[in-house]
Amino acid sequence: MILKADNISFSYSPSKSIFKGVSFNLSPGEVISIVGPSGTGKSTLLRCIAGITQLDSGKVFLEGKEILQAKNMLIPGHPEIAVVNQLFELNDYFTVRENISNRLHHLAFEDREEFIAELLSIFELKELSSVKSKDISGGEKQRLSMACALAKEPRCLLLDEPFVHLDVHLNKKIGEYIRRLAKLRNMGVILVTHDGVEALSWSDRILVMRKGKISSKYTPEQAYFNPKSLFEGRFFGELNSVYHEDKQLLFRPNEFSLEASKGECRLELKWKYALFKGPIYANYFEMNNGKEIVLYGENVMKFTKEIYV
Repeated sequence: MILKADNISFSYSPSKSIFKGVSFNLSPGEVISIVGPSGTGKSTLLRCIAGITQLDSGKVFLEGKEILQAKNMLIPGHPEIAVVNQLFELNDYFTVRENISNRLHHLAFEDREEFIAELLSIFELKELSSVKSKDISGGEKQRLSMACALAKEPRCLLLDEPFVHLDVHLNKKIGEYIRRLAKLRNMGVILVTHDGVEALSWSDRILVMRKGKISSKYTPEQAYFNPKSLFEGRFFGELNSVYHEDKQLLFRPNEFSLEASKGECRLELKWKYALFKGPIYANYFEMNNGKEIVLYGENVMKFTKEIYV
């Protein structure tokens, strides 16, 4: 175990609790995603774990040693925990290259130069290496912030919505690099996001946070195929909910058949419209009770009148 949060709580005032009684472990090389709606305390949780924001109660341990809380440190934060958030904590008047290099004084000169070149390449910052960080865009600052965090070679990397400014190409490239580096260095990674689909491909485990508490813990497969509720399941993609004999049935748009099978529920449908989504069409139907559901197919399913789930 590399990191342990033990029953931690934080509030801005006695009447405004942000999160309460949160506990989880993080193993070396593991990637955990914390998924939940905006305002539920995910970002504050990361700051508390890093020792930047003072906890009300509970403890956080890094490799078995308790992390000092903010009030006990001259400069809040733990040197072995790197946080990437939307604040872009960069030196505005240093160049892109200098911002990275300043995190690498623990390495020999040749190793430092090699790692700088690798990070500039991976984060596609080569052409900006001589530009001051105050003069680059928000997306470029996001990438530089992640490069600087990895340059520190932390034991834990905490990522707060790290891909909001990145295109699909960079998201995939950088995500793969961070996951590979986590396994190589036995670095623990926590990703905070409201995009559960992103968490599915990123994570070894997923924690769902709601109203200041960890409401569920899943593997990615469990989060997608066996969510505990419609609310949680819809973070991870489109999800249908129907009632049969007073029992709620949750099923993904590809979890249906066109032919009857023993034990399955028959649903009568009326096709409304379809959206093209590349490999599939998302077909939207109306049930007899007026409820809308979506089904995925290779073609437009205009003539489908019934399905079985």
